[in-house]
Amino acid sequence: MQSPHDQLFHFTFRHAAHAASWLRSITPPELRAAIDWSTLTAADDRLPGLWLRPHLADRVFVAARCGGSGVVLILVEHKSHPDPEVQAQLLRYAVLLRRVFQQRHGALPSLLAVVLQHGRSTRPGREAPAAHDPLAAWQPTVRLLVDDLTTGAAALLERDGLTALTRLTLLCLSHLPHLAPEQVPGAFTNWQALLRAVDRCDAPPDTPPLGPDAIDAIGWYALAVTDVTPEDLSETFGRILHRPEDTIMSTLERTYQKGKAEGKAEGKAEGKAEGKAEGKAEGRAETLLRMLHRRFGPLDVTIDQRVRRGSSAELDAWTDRILDAPTLAAVLGD
Repeated sequence: MQSPHDQLFHFTFRHAAHAASWLRSITPPELRAAIDWSTLTAADDRLPGLWLRPHLADRVFVAARCGGSGVVLILVEHKSHPDPEVQAQLLRYAVLLRRVFQQRHGALPSLLAVVLQHGRSTRPGREAPAAHDPLAAWQPTVRLLVDDLTTGAAALLERDGLTALTRLTLLCLSHLPHLAPEQVPGAFTNWQALLRAVDRCDAPPDTPPLGPDAIDAIGWYALAVTDVTPEDLSETFGRILHRPEDTIMSTLERTYQKGKAEGKAEGKAEGKAEGKAEGKAEGRAETLLRMLHRRFGPLDVTIDQRVRRGSSAELDAWTDRILDAPTLAAVLGD
C-alpha cells in the first residue's frame, strides 16, 4: 500500500505538465537547454508493454533532445526520507531500461536520474565515517540530480515556472508532516493564493488535475500526516476558497473515511497512525526485497506483491529467516 507521501506525489507528477515544470526548475541551465520539455511524456505512453517494476523507479518519462539528437529517459524516484540505497536502486533500473529501449528502437537513449527527497533521517546520532576503500572509485554508479525539499519554504516559493499544483505539492510534502495541528491552518493561509489557483476549474486543459479532485488530494494528505481535525481544515479551506464550509467538510470527511477504510483503521486516531506508519512499513518491505533479490536472484511479481502486502509480524518473521533459510520458499513459508 502506498504511503500518503507517495499518493500525493503520484497524484501530481503522473501528469507530464506538472512533472515538466518541476524538472525544469531543478535542472542546471546547460542540461535544461538540451531537453525539449514540450515533448515530455510518461514512459507508459511511449514504451508500451514495458514492465515498470514499482520497486525500482516511481515515475519514468521520455522527452526528445533538442536538435533532433535522440531522446532522454528521465527516471524519477520519490523518497520521504534519506535512503543510502537509492543510487544502487536507480542504477539497476537504468541498466534495464536502456537495454530494453535499445532492443526496441536500435539506439541507446540518454538518461537522467532524479530523486525528490524530503524528510529527515530517523537514524539516531551520526554515523562513523567509512574506512577508505581503494576500489570504491571503480564501482559502477549513476549520477543523481537530487531535489532536497528540506531547504525551506522560501526556496520553493521563489522557484520559477512551477504550476500551482506542483508548488503546493512540494510545499505540502516538505512542511506538513512536521507541523503541530494548530499550525496547519496557518500554513494553508500562507499558501492561500496557490490553493485558490489549484481550485480553479477553468484552467487550460493541459494542466489537470484541478478543482475538487486536487483540493481533495491536498486535504487528504493534510489529514493523513498531521493531527489537524477535519473540522478545522474544512473551515480553513472554506474561508480561503469562498465555498460553503459544509460542502468542503463533507468532501474531506468522505475522503478521510475512505482512506481509513483502505488502511483498515477503526478510528480517526488509529487511521492517522496507520497513514504515518505506512512509510516505515514500505521501507522495511523495500529492504527485504533487496535482500531477497541479492540472495536468490530476480523475484517474480507475485513475490514482490506478497512482501509489499505483508503484515508487520510477517515482515519480522521473513527478515529473521533470510540469513539461514536455504530457499526463497523457506523464507516466506508459514
